[in-house]
Amino acid sequence: MIKGMPMSWLVIDGYNIINSWPEFAHLRREDMEAARVKCVEILREFTPLVWDRITIVFDAYRSSGKGSLREEARGLEVVFTAEGQTADVYIERLVSVAVSHGQDVEVASSDYLEQRLVLWKGGRRIPAQELRFRLQEVRSSLKKQGCLDISTRSVLDERLSEHVKQTLENWRRR
Repeated sequence: MIKGMPMSWLVIDGYNIINSWPEFAHLRREDMEAARVKCVEILREFTPLVWDRITIVFDAYRSSGKGSLREEARGLEVVFTAEGQTADVYIERLVSVAVSHGQDVEVASSDYLEQRLVLWKGGRRIPAQELRFRLQEVRSSLKKQGCLDISTRSVLDERLSEHVKQTLENWRRR
């Protein structure tokens, strides 16, 4: 990133993407944890290629007794909100802070109200299917140029701390 230039930041409503993209249809019915992991792995390919930073927010709104959880590695951040906090509220706060600091922030969600609030707060929005299409185009272009070798990329499980793995496993079992 060039000093003085705004940082490009993609903030993603994780469950909105999982519920919108066809590649998650089977997983979301069978194993939501596997769907979350796949979502993170797919998006990890695109930082810092397309965005300097990507934050995926999963809400724990209906979960009881859970605090927030945040894990970051190489420009990709995964956030699970605290009990009683929706991903939408968390994302709206991120956008407000980012815009006030001059950051270029884009939010991926097909939730109409969320899109309107993001625009109102000064961010940009991208519907879930448009994000999917853009990522497919980038992947295709990179493969044609010989710049993307997915086989050499590590899996998410190798990058998560044991604490995060255990927390996710506990959530999955509830």
